[in-house]
Amino acid sequence: MKQAWLWPLCNGVIPLAITGLGLLPLPWLAHTTLLLLYLMAVVLSALLTDWRGVLTSAGLGLLLFNYAFTQPVFSLAMHEPEEIVAAALYVVFALMTGGLAYRLRHQVDQLSFQQRFVSAQLALTKHLQDDPTRADADHLATFSQQVFGDARALTLNEGQTDPLTRARGLNSDPELTHNLPEGWQSMVRALGEQWLAYQERREARQERKAAERRADEESLRNALLSSVSHDLKTPLVTMMGAATSLRDLQADLNEDDRRELLNSIILESERLEQYIQNLLDMTRLGQGELTLNRQWISIDELYHVVYRRLAAAKPSPGVSFHPSGELPSVWVHAALVEQALFNALDNALKAVGSDGRVEVHAGADARTVWMDVLDQGPGLPRDQWEAVFGQFYSFSRGDRYSTGSGLGLTICRGMMRVHGGEAAFVEPPDGFTLCLRLTLPIASVGADTATRPNQE
Repeated sequence: MKQAWLWPLCNGVIPLAITGLGLLPLPWLAHTTLLLLYLMAVVLSALLTDWRGVLTSAGLGLLLFNYAFTQPVFSLAMHEPEEIVAAALYVVFALMTGGLAYRLRHQVDQLSFQQRFVSAQLALTKHLQDDPTRADADHLATFSQQVFGDARALTLNEGQTDPLTRARGLNSDPELTHNLPEGWQSMVRALGEQWLAYQERREARQERKAAERRADEESLRNALLSSVSHDLKTPLVTMMGAATSLRDLQADLNEDDRRELLNSIILESERLEQYIQNLLDMTRLGQGELTLNRQWISIDELYHVVYRRLAAAKPSPGVSFHPSGELPSVWVHAALVEQALFNALDNALKAVGSDGRVEVHAGADARTVWMDVLDQGPGLPRDQWEAVFGQFYSFSRGDRYSTGSGLGLTICRGMMRVHGGEAAFVEPPDGFTLCLRLTLPIASVGADTATRPNQE
């Protein structure tokens, strides 16, 4: 928008200044030079004001020239033929050059607006993809500020058509969108169609993710049922064997032997209790009956809980944790994610044996937190990286160990996916043969940010 003081400057002050200059006794300032200066004032008015300013500047220049410089002086009469011709030519050229300059400035303003609009539109598209959790109204307010200079110029108007621009889903403020270049309404209409298309794609993605989650939950439930026969039987057999030995061989056992058998019964009963609880929760989750009991938990805390579980079964389990800087907390059902990480580490420790090394590398980007479980075991052919997550494949490969870790890679992936994350093998770094990456979103829709711990 042009400044208000430009209009009187271009269409009043400058022509009067030219007239004052012409009244000075300057021998080099002829009538033709004065007319050129008045003509320049018309062009300047065309570039800085509007078409009314062009007419005002041209008319005022003619009147001032006629009044101050033609014979008789200080009169609106004009008798000399050459002065009449010069004045007439001035009017013609003033209107021509002023009109052309105004059209040129109008086209430049229009191109500048279009460039600003398209640049902001591309930025809006990128922000919608990079930051889908931000409110739509905030994205549109940022766009309006960049294009119109006011965040209130465009607002959401779902299901309605804007009477000013005929844009669907958007509403424009007439007071904040006046004096815009020609064609801006069609650009806003196109933006409205783009916005509706984005919302439709977003809804389709949400529906697809919901369908994928239901499929994952069904696969998870089936895998859980297929694991029951082994994962429940293993700790029961161990407990029965230890109890039978205590009963039948009591006279032959010393204090250390009895304590070891009792510890074995306690350890297996704890493992059995934990497995049954997770089995019940995950079965209910697969049937859509379990609401995830989400809470904010740090990756460091998550790892150390799992490490203590591993250490309870085997002191110094040979696992180390390597976080990459300060990691954000995640909004998850802690027990289920702990079980997924436990299962991944249990698989890795089983693969490397007693002398192998397992490391957990953790990091984050703008949208996700990841944990890489790295081992130095025999590895796995790349063409089988996806197949091992199938329940029958994993069962035939024997990932349900004699100690009964409980769930297997199929269950591990299911636990991550119900949180909006993923479990998949990726290319391992140098020094390792296999890398299982577990990813989780940093925040989920509906997360209570008010309870989120402060993070620097």
